[in-house]
Amino acid sequence: MSKDIQAVYFDLDDTLCAYWAASRKALRQTFEEAHLPVSADDAMDAWRAVFATFSEEVRRDPWYRHYLESGEPTRTEHLRRTLERIAPDHAHKAEPMSRRYAELRLQYLELFPDAKPVLDALRGKYRLGLITNGPADVQRSEIETLGIEGYFDHILIEGEMQIGKPAKEVFEKASSKWNCEPSQMLFVGNSFDHDVLGAKSAGWQALWMNKEGAPVPDDAPFQPDGIIQDLCGVLDYLGIERSSLSTR
Repeated sequence: MSKDIQAVYFDLDDTLCAYWAASRKALRQTFEEAHLPVSADDAMDAWRAVFATFSEEVRRDPWYRHYLESGEPTRTEHLRRTLERIAPDHAHKAEPMSRRYAELRLQYLELFPDAKPVLDALRGKYRLGLITNGPADVQRSEIETLGIEGYFDHILIEGEMQIGKPAKEVFEKASSKWNCEPSQMLFVGNSFDHDVLGAKSAGWQALWMNKEGAPVPDDAPFQPDGIIQDLCGVLDYLGIERSSLSTR
């Protein structure tokens, strides 16, 4: 496929920034500060067990309507269900714990070290965009905290659009913004299902940020155009010398 790329769009969480690392650190501290009658390890295990089922429930109404606007209702409910499992007498703490967890998660959120240097190297050469799933308030807070809004010519957030990746319409909206052919659009993301399959189904080129070295699913209807382990791999794909990276 030709690399006649006109625009490069990125996913946010765990592509440009270490979201899950910040989330785990914040969640553990929140449990420790709550003085529960179980260990933080047990509380984390319970939270993961709730996540396994509640994360799917969140994608359906009535939860989804609330989730698009604000992360607070589902975040608090997730913690309430976790406390009900391990310390029912402490379930009333779910709301203040939810606020503390959100505060700490933003505090610990960091860009990957190569994020700004790579964005600096691309700025002025390509139209840059961001497509991220999640509640409107949470994603806007992350973007502001990370100080990256100014890098992007176009930002699409699930909570604001009322639809998210991997829906084809999301990628079509980005293509139409620049009046580009889909094949002239490149998406970079860490989720094979949401990012790679979403972009490829819309005719885009796609790079899979795959830090763990996971295999491409055997039944995948599309293959990524490239697999990268860090953001500098975007420069390699586009034929930009890594020596162009800013050292500031």
